[in-house]
Amino acid sequence: MSTLTKVFVVLLVVFSIAFTTMTVSIVAQTANWRDLAEEYEQHAVVADTNLRHLIAANAADVAGLQDVINDLRERLGQLETEKQETINQVEQARSEAARSASERRSAEAINRALVAQLQAAEAARAEYQGQRDTLETRGLELERRNVDLNDRVNELTAQIVVMTEQRRQLEQQISIIRAENEKMAMASGRSAAGLAVEEAPGAGVGRVTAVTPIAQSPIRGQVLEVSGDLVTLSVGTADGVQKEMIFVVHRDDKYVRDVRITRVDPNQCAGRVVGTGPAPQPGDQVTDAAGLGTLRG
Repeated sequence: MSTLTKVFVVLLVVFSIAFTTMTVSIVAQTANWRDLAEEYEQHAVVADTNLRHLIAANAADVAGLQDVINDLRERLGQLETEKQETINQVEQARSEAARSASERRSAEAINRALVAQLQAAEAARAEYQGQRDTLETRGLELERRNVDLNDRVNELTAQIVVMTEQRRQLEQQISIIRAENEKMAMASGRSAAGLAVEEAPGAGVGRVTAVTPIAQSPIRGQVLEVSGDLVTLSVGTADGVQKEMIFVVHRDDKYVRDVRITRVDPNQCAGRVVGTGPAPQPGDQVTDAAGLGTLRG
């Protein structure tokens, strides 16, 4: 029983006692007090019965209200639990939000670092590309110079070969001239002895003429380069080559074509192919037509 119910019951009891006392007092002063007492007693019994019924009803209401209070307390506990869970979830969400913000800031810092590295790499790539272009240009220049040097080496090698051949030919010519000079000296000695017997000294020296003229050695060389109908030969002015000379090109003792000289350098000459026949090739042998005709004569 709750405190309110107890107070209510006590008040009823007090009021009942007071009412009974007043009733007894009034009845004592009345003539027919016995009838009134019996009537009031009946009223008291009825009031007591009503009070008991009221107390029972109040007890049932109090029990129902107590159940409601218990339910509300249980609901309040559930709400407190849910509130704590909600607080925990809010704290967890805040922690996750803080962690996400930290991760976002870290990702932004990493992104900025990567952008800086990318820019540095792009600058390095551009510098490397510039250096590569420069090196490629220098490489092409060096290749061109190497080709020029190779051409020059080939030219010098060809000149060395030509000069070696010329030296050999000159040595042969010198040997031939020496032999002819010796023969002419011997022949001149014998002729001078015969003339000394028949004529006075010096009589007829001015009338001495060579019986057989000294034959001119042919100019020999080889084809160095062929470009269309232009042919470069390995002989030049040092060998006695002159413009408009005709050289016969032959390969393995077979006639190929004729070349008319149009330009002469000290160690090389160039000319145009004339006539019909196979095209000259580098390495073919050449002989001047005049010298070749002398040999054939």
